[in-house]
Formats: sequence, C-alpha cells, structure tokens
Amino acid sequence: MKRKSIYKFLAAILLVGSVSLSSCIGDLDLKPIDENLIQGSDFKNHPEYYTQMLAKVYAGLAVSGQQGPAGKPDINGFDEGMAQYLRAYWNLQELPTDEALLGWNDAGVPELSTIKWSSSNGFVYVMYSRLYFQIAQCNDFLRNTTPEKLAENAVSDVLAQDIQKYRSEVRFLRALSYWHAIDMFGNVAFVTENDKINEPTHQRPRKDIFTFLLQELTDIENDLPLQPQYGRSGKAALWMLRAKLYLNAEVYTGKQMYGECASTCQQIISQFGNGTNHGLAPTYKFLFCADNDQFARGGDNGEILMVVPYDREYTRTYGGTTYLTIGSYGGSINSENYGVNGAWAGPRSTSTLVNTIGQGDDRYAFYSDGANIENTDLSNFQDGFTVVKFTNLLSTDWENTSKRAYPYPDTDFPIFRLADTYLMYAECAYRGYADRELGMQYMNYVRERAKVTPYTSQDQITLDKIRDERMRELYWEGHRRTDLIRFGYFTSGSYLWPWKGGILTGKQVDTKYNLYPIPAKEIAANPGTQQNFGY
Repeated sequence: MKRKSIYKFLAAILLVGSVSLSSCIGDLDLKPIDENLIQGSDFKNHPEYYTQMLAKVYAGLAVSGQQGPAGKPDINGFDEGMAQYLRAYWNLQELPTDEALLGWNDAGVPELSTIKWSSSNGFVYVMYSRLYFQIAQCNDFLRNTTPEKLAENAVSDVLAQDIQKYRSEVRFLRALSYWHAIDMFGNVAFVTENDKINEPTHQRPRKDIFTFLLQELTDIENDLPLQPQYGRSGKAALWMLRAKLYLNAEVYTGKQMYGECASTCQQIISQFGNGTNHGLAPTYKFLFCADNDQFARGGDNGEILMVVPYDREYTRTYGGTTYLTIGSYGGSINSENYGVNGAWAGPRSTSTLVNTIGQGDDRYAFYSDGANIENTDLSNFQDGFTVVKFTNLLSTDWENTSKRAYPYPDTDFPIFRLADTYLMYAECAYRGYADRELGMQYMNYVRERAKVTPYTSQDQITLDKIRDERMRELYWEGHRRTDLIRFGYFTSGSYLWPWKGGILTGKQVDTKYNLYPIPAKEIAANPGTQQNFGY
C-alpha cells in the first residue's frame, strides 16, 4: 500500500508570505498568485503553517502549481504542464543525448534533440525559471524561520526544534537546485536568505558555488536523519549529492575529486548495501512501477535513496511520471496494459539506447510493435521504440489483471538509487582512484540483477564500458547529459548518435553546448549578467 502520509503532506501546499520572489529571474513574475496569501503575522495563531510551507518547498519538485494538473500555476508565462520541475529537468538532461528523442514541433523542441538551442529557447528558459523559483521558495522559508522570527511568533520550544530540522531539509533542497543550476548553466546568479529581496543579484563562478554546496552539506549533515519520512530528505540523499559533486568536480572546477567520490560511495554502500541482494531491489522493473515506494530506504532492498513522490489523487501533474508514462507512450501501444489511460506519443528511444541494452538484459523495456528501431524521421514517433521503463503497474499485478488504468500514475520518481552508487565507485576505480577489483564486483552486483554475464578479471573493462553500463542501468532517469559531458563525449565527434548536431548519422557539435545559455530574458533583465561563451 502506498504511504499516503507524504502525499497528504505534499497536498497541504500553501504559498506563504507576500514578498516578491523575482530577484533573479528578471521580468518573470514569480509573485505568489494565490489571492489568499498567508502573512508572516499569521504564523502566531497557525503554527501548522510552518509544516505547510515546508510541504510547498518539497512540492516544488513534484507539481507545477496550487492545484493539479493545471490552474493557479507557480509561475506565469508558460504552459503549466511544460513548466514542471522534473519535466523541465528531464527534457534538458535526456533529449540532447543518446537515450531519447522528441519529435513534437513545439517551438524549441527540435533544437533540444539536435543540440542546436540558443539563448531564446523557451525550454531552457523554463528550466532556469523553475530552478530559481525553487531556490526563492527555499530562501523564503529560511527567512521566515530564523530564531528571531520564531520568537516573534511565540513558537514553542518543541516546534522550534522541529523547525530547525526543517531548515536543514530546505537547505538540502536548495543545494540540490543549485547543483542542477551549475551543472546546466555554469556561472549563475547566487542568492541566499541573507540577501535582501528585490535587490540586484550577482553572478557567481561555478567553482565558488561548488565550494559553497560542499560546505552546506557538511553544515546540515548531522541534522538530517538516516531514515526520514518517506519522500523527505535524509542522510542518504545528502551523501548522494555530495558524491555527485565530487564525481563531476573536474567539470565544475578543473580539479579531479574521484578519490573523494569513491570514499563517499563507500560510506553510502556500507550503510545501505547490506541485506539481501546487496541492498538492491530484486527486480529491476519494479523500481519504476506504481508501488515502487516499497524499494525505498528502510528495508533490505531499500535501493531508492531519494524520491519525488507521485499519487493519482494528491499530486496530479502533466510533468513528472505522467510525462514518462502517458507522455512517452504512443503508436499502437495499448496504454491500459501499463496502468494508464492515455498516450501522447512524446519522447521515444534512440536506436543507440535499444542496441546498447539488448534483449537479453532484464533492463530492456521497449514496446516495438509497428515501430522502426532506426530514427530516420525525427518528427515520426514510430521511428523509434516506445520506452516502457516507467509504468503504472503494480509489482503484485504485473499483468494488470485488475485492469487499473488512470490518468495520473502512482509511480514515484527516483532521484538517487544505490545502483548508481555502485557504478560511480566502479568509474572512480577505473579512473585510478579506488580499488578496481572491488569496482568490478560492485558493477557485477548491478549486472547480475539484470541477468547479464558478470565481468571477470580477464575482461578488459574500459571507461567506455562503464559509460554504457550507466546507460543500461540509469537510462531515462535524468543523468545522461551530465555523464556524457564528464566522459568527454557530449559534443565530440568520437561518439555519435542519431540526430546529434541535426543529422541522422550524428556529428560533432560546438563545445559551447556543454553548457546551456543563460536565457536571453534574464540577460535583458539583469544587464550585468554575463552570457556563457559562444552564445
């Protein structure tokens, strides 16, 4: 059974405060648009508002506004379905890679699949805006929960202690968004709760924000629990974010930190890699189905270390896992066989993805009837297989004999998984910063679960093989662009895939595309902001 408490927690979302949140988004209107605003003075008589304000911060990853799936959006100026955090992030992390294509002709979409975007691309602007809306909400929570503010509102000592923990959760969520920001945009606007609202914000070097994030994670680590409430942030999520920062440190700062990444991975594995199947879920496909919450932290198979929860009643959205089920189904597929009642014919597979996984692998999750494995026509959904990795099926009823089919899935989105930790350690090992034999063993944990032949000491394991293993295990989970940049393949001509650079066979593209541009509207609104090289 789904753990409903977190969904009700997320459903209790209220926009708190009457201040403008537009300080680093230029002309984008980020003022709360709900007329029934909660003022700071209201907290004195309604201490429950603190929890609701925390819920709103968490909900920023899951939904797009004050009611679902549309109406009363968090931010104005966009189609609300498009402007959901996870959907925007997924588009920018997956569509320009060897894992996905999107043939819709909406303005800006083809440029994502062909790596030809400009600073006026609307999808790039959506992501930038959503990042800074989330960061602004985190800052607003932190401003309203200082010891001085709590004293003004006569908050009890017990609640004040809880709020101190809430503050650390919010600082973690802000760090997550700043990681996304520096990963995609490089040098970005930097603002914390200590900055005054509506004052000009300043761009900070990527390296400086990287350093800030590592310090933030250290400062809040002791406040986050090892076993948090489902859907909330704990030590596992914090350690994973730290490992990701270390893994990509050379990209962000010019300095390799693979040894630090390997050590952090070992910390995670020692805590969560015990029990049956080395802490991994016994069946890969169940990690992406309607009751995948059973494979989160807390049990022997608690593989999912951070999750964005979804529920067909409490978190309705056109983004998130709705986009990855209904949105990605099309062609001759009967979507009701996968637990949903619609198909938008949106994102689909590349031939590179299908061929790299192979049908003998338990991670192979494609529907191919009537489709062409080759991606000859970018605008034709059937030139590519339907990805059915994400479903709304129950692990206990995989054949869907109950014929459940809903317009919104119950499937939660895994942000971080233990399997990724094993592969990160293996990569660090084969880069020369950890034990290679142990790295091979860890990679084999993942391969054995997928029922593919384990590696042996006689195999020549290369970084390219690790790159491909990461694709097989983590495809469509929002990691691929970052991985390809770290491996040096995102823009180079040494590794090609369909429609890279705008041609079917693929071609090398300008290295400027290793970063997205700062949106032109942000540059116009904040003239001191410097554009990324080449845009």
